[in-house]
Amino acid sequence: MIERTARELYDKLRGVENENTNLYFEYLKKQDHGDALHLAVYSAFEKIFMK
Repeated sequence: MIERTARELYDKLRGVENENTNLYFEYLKKQDHGDALHLAVYSAFEKIFMK
């Protein structure tokens, strides 16, 4: 259920994307709620500061 909701949000946001926006969807299949947030934030910072 959570994956489906996240995908629906991703699809909606993808529709309003502009040239200054990068949108990613990563399904962390083997993670639970306790560690998925930290890994997602880490991944986001990698993408933001990646050169």
